[in-house]
Amino acid sequence: MSLSNLPTSFGPSFFIRTFMPGFMASTLYSYALMPAFRPEWLGQTSIENKLLTWIVFAVVFGMTLSALDVQIYQLYEGLRFWPPRIWRWKHQRTLRHFKGYEDDLLRLKQGIEELSSKEGQDENELCQMVCRQSHLSSRIREFPYNPDEAGYSRRYPQEATRFGNVLCEYEQYPEVQYGMHMMVFWHHLWLILPKEAREDLDLRGAEVDSLVYLSFIFFSYALIGGAGFHHQNILTVTFLGRELVLGGVLSALLSIFLGWLFYQVSISSLKSYGRYVKSAFDLYRFDLASRMGIKTSGRLVADEAEIESWRTLRRYLLDYRRPPPAKGQP
Repeated sequence: MSLSNLPTSFGPSFFIRTFMPGFMASTLYSYALMPAFRPEWLGQTSIENKLLTWIVFAVVFGMTLSALDVQIYQLYEGLRFWPPRIWRWKHQRTLRHFKGYEDDLLRLKQGIEELSSKEGQDENELCQMVCRQSHLSSRIREFPYNPDEAGYSRRYPQEATRFGNVLCEYEQYPEVQYGMHMMVFWHHLWLILPKEAREDLDLRGAEVDSLVYLSFIFFSYALIGGAGFHHQNILTVTFLGRELVLGGVLSALLSIFLGWLFYQVSISSLKSYGRYVKSAFDLYRFDLASRMGIKTSGRLVADEAEIESWRTLRRYLLDYRRPPPAKGQP
């Protein structure tokens, strides 16, 4: 979520994005793996040295997760590491949920119109229908805008996961509204944002990163911790004359549940962060336009000339394609 995968400062964002997930990873992995390796030097060191070692491991693990930021996000978006058959199954499932939301929303709209036209309508029933409509509208707005594929809502799930669609929705926003490709102009916009705005956005992005990393840690720990606990014969019970090691199974199940829980929380945090990113383009696009030589109408709604100017500049920045000279110029 940040401009750089590795931290450049050691403020609150570093603590949230890097140290906290790293500390959790070093704690869980060492608890599962240390007994198997039995390092003698660790048992002979003082408490202070053990604490220092733990902090160093936390920073190393945290910076490793930050370096793998793109790969982790693409895994959660459904862009990489997914077998094609599983991806298609998950996308079809997401599409069915989306169509269910859209059908329910359309029926609610018609029901509200019919109920509102009746004399002596039930206000409580109408209020409940309006609240339900608001909830469904909020869920549908998580999906990317795509009028070519969509029906009533003019939206359509492009990715297989809910996380991927939420991310895609706010990343496409500046391109759809202004012609500003997110991956090109976000870096330029970031550099001209006021310091307070940059710090606030960085802190909100760090919160999303931390939750995503924690989810990834627990999902991976389901394998590592489960294998470690099984190797150590933790929580062994006798059933029908056979010894069963339940520690590994319970550890894996608990880790999967916590990974799923942090994943769900990260989606809510990602939606909030995305709204702030959209607002940054809405409020500071004129400042960037003046520095990049783009003429605007001065209104929030961009006209076609401005949209085409941003797209022409994008082609120049990405592909070194200079725009054709204006008429009358050599």
